[in-house]
Amino acid sequence: MSGLGFDTRVDETIEGARAQHDVDVAARMRIAGVDILWVVECKAWGWRVPKERILTLQGIVDDIGADRGLVFSESGFQAGAIRVTQNTNITLTGLEDFRLNFQDEIASTKARILDERISRLLQAFTTVWDIEESERQAAFARYSGPSGFDVLKGGPHAVVGVTSCLSQMRRSLEDARFGRWPVAYFPLDLVDGEIFGVRDWEGLLFIVEKSVVTCERIYDHMVTPEASPVDWKTLQPPELISLLSSIRGR
Repeated sequence: MSGLGFDTRVDETIEGARAQHDVDVAARMRIAGVDILWVVECKAWGWRVPKERILTLQGIVDDIGADRGLVFSESGFQAGAIRVTQNTNITLTGLEDFRLNFQDEIASTKARILDERISRLLQAFTTVWDIEESERQAAFARYSGPSGFDVLKGGPHAVVGVTSCLSQMRRSLEDARFGRWPVAYFPLDLVDGEIFGVRDWEGLLFIVEKSVVTCERIYDHMVTPEASPVDWKTLQPPELISLLSSIRGR
């Protein structure tokens, strides 16, 4: 799991809401500002893992607020154990199955968290319309991001330059979750209708996360009364600027 980006600790004691729990492995990861915790049990038994053991783990996962519980067993699982994990956050697996399948699942988890972050940001841009009119006009006047269309530049609807890109990012993440590679990505500083084709999770998650950071900075600048005028391109993370420059330089 360390190879998948998790910070793993073996034989850790974790404080829950009702009790302390000893777990075989605690795997942590921070995704887009959100802390993820997976609890892992490794069963080197010569028989199939029973339902009771799975229910115990489910109780631990619930008590400590873990995002997922995994049970590794090369001997398999009893039918009752498999049945009680349906539609839950408990996964029963073996080492080889985990290696083959969980990299995409972790990427999908990262995509889901990014999608939720984008949704919150879109809602934040929308709620600017709900503030008092003079403050709203001042906020839109401070908007420094791309306008999307020249006719919108300088007006309250100029924010469509950011919100449309955020919506396109959500579509790109959805396409990736359904395996529709290569996935289309539209940069914020769109040049002559260019579209980038992203071919893997690593590249997509990187470019979307850095683009979301840029959009968050554009929003923060817009709603900060004392903010001075700024070129929005300077709000981009250096890694994103470098990546886009290298792509366009090909």
